[in-house]
Amino acid sequence: MTEPVFDLRSYLSGNVWPALPSQRGAQLLSLLFQMADTQWWPAERIIEHQLLQLQQLLRHAYGSVPFYRQRFDAAGFRPTGSSTLPDLRVLPLLTRRDVQTAGEALISRAIPAQFGRVAEMQTSGSTGEPVKVRNTEVDQLMWEAITLRDHEWHRRDLTGKLASIRVFLKGGGEPPEGTFADNWGAPAAEVYVTGPMALLSLATDLGTQARWLLQQEPDYLLTYPTNLAALIEHFSARGIRLRRLREVRTVGETVTPDLRAACRDNWGVPLVDLYSSQEVGCIALQCPASEQYHVMAESVLVEIIDADGNPCRPGEIGRLVATKLHNFATPLIRYELRDYAEAGTVCPCGRGLPTIARILGRSRNMLVLPTGERHWPLVGFNRYREIAPIRQYQLVQHTLQDIEVRLVVDRRLTGDEEARLTHVIQAALGYPFRLNFVYFPGEIPRGAGGKFEEFVSVFEA
Repeated sequence: MTEPVFDLRSYLSGNVWPALPSQRGAQLLSLLFQMADTQWWPAERIIEHQLLQLQQLLRHAYGSVPFYRQRFDAAGFRPTGSSTLPDLRVLPLLTRRDVQTAGEALISRAIPAQFGRVAEMQTSGSTGEPVKVRNTEVDQLMWEAITLRDHEWHRRDLTGKLASIRVFLKGGGEPPEGTFADNWGAPAAEVYVTGPMALLSLATDLGTQARWLLQQEPDYLLTYPTNLAALIEHFSARGIRLRRLREVRTVGETVTPDLRAACRDNWGVPLVDLYSSQEVGCIALQCPASEQYHVMAESVLVEIIDADGNPCRPGEIGRLVATKLHNFATPLIRYELRDYAEAGTVCPCGRGLPTIARILGRSRNMLVLPTGERHWPLVGFNRYREIAPIRQYQLVQHTLQDIEVRLVVDRRLTGDEEARLTHVIQAALGYPFRLNFVYFPGEIPRGAGGKFEEFVSVFEA
């Protein structure tokens, strides 16, 4: 097996070895050095150190953020040097609507100068509620260090070629040629010698994406899960493969077991997912030894809670709540991401970092039955192509009885095909919903930020 290449980049002219990193590179290497140790700590020791950092954050929020002073007082909560996780659960969840409504009241009046530059970012608003938060250089450093940890965990050869097909909000990647760089960009190129990178906009049609990938012959591909699924089907239908590809990396959407299997069976490479949000940063990385996710406990405290607000046991599904431990500009304390996840078990890899068995998606991705019961929809998609030439689909629930079936097809379905597809979908959903077929030319529109959801519920039950 070829060993991964992690050659340090030296920023001192004339000095190649031993390498002397830049100041930022040295900070990142320091964090990596510490995290290489902390990942193996027992869970109890990790929680102990999370609480130490949490206490710093809570005191700062109470003393300098008007929103939290009012919220803590209303809950009868006082941040002390002995706050515990049960103490934290006294606080109500912070919602996206809270962040929108609070505005400037959620911004610290005394951001520590040593935390560096403050930048404002706005979420894509893929759920219809965009929010603005402020971060410091410390937040960015933590995100970048975790990205480097991801490279190390999965033993990537950074001298290989990276291809990225995604949304570029600031432009770039225009088809058909895309954009090129002689390195992987920050943070990898800040610390290591890397190979080249090629970028292509997600708005590019599938055929052009495929031709571009064949021209680039990347070692690594980064894209969204739904785009990956379409690419795998496109290549498989034509009996072609990417000869040099070693790994596919996914971000931004939910990864299904079927997609992992399709990537492995059709392309012969693993799929490695990363779970993050724009507000919180990198939340969890896929374990290199299993398909569970490890929470980045050095940066974020994650709770998976049931409908009553109690911690879920391994195997139980609940709401995912995050507290960002180092954001002293816009503290996000018990922030409800509106994602559902299954609590994980102790990982066989031996790491003490908390685990998430799987990320299921947002509450709006849950089917609502006329009884009021909610569950994750099985839509029977594996049988769609057996019935008709369907290239893309999306199900949108509008009422307790009505679901819109959006399709991109090679040709419009016959009445018999629509009837057969109706039977498959109704059987998979477990209820005879009224289905309305709507046909789209080319591609079903994506949400803000380029995300695509196969099932969406757009009404309030």
